[in-house]
Amino acid sequence: MWMPFTMHITQLNRECLLHLFSFLDKDSRKSLARTCSQLHDVFEDPALWPLLHFRSLTELKKNNFLLGPALRSLSICWHSSQVQVCSIEDWLKSTFQRSICSRHESLVSDFLLQVCDR
Repeated sequence: MWMPFTMHITQLNRECLLHLFSFLDKDSRKSLARTCSQLHDVFEDPALWPLLHFRSLTELKKNNFLLGPALRSLSICWHSSQVQVCSIEDWLKSTFQRSICSRHESLVSDFLLQVCDR
């Protein structure tokens, strides 16, 4: 006779939890981390954050990611006044992109300074 086996997510070991978290986006990771301290510890593991991709500037204001030594790739891409801007470094932007994105300059600069400091 087949007996069903159920397991609560918090019964998984840390390696399994990290693997599960890796399939979630930043917001989903943060939401799951709020459910219990064990999952919050996994959320704060630097190994979970080797890649960061931001699809809008509002994501830079959220506490839904961790900057740490594991960070290997950072991508920030947004649409500003109908123009897609993917290159944050000023020397990579066209004059037109620089003029459109001047209002975002301090937000992005502050964020990139935090990345450099860590």
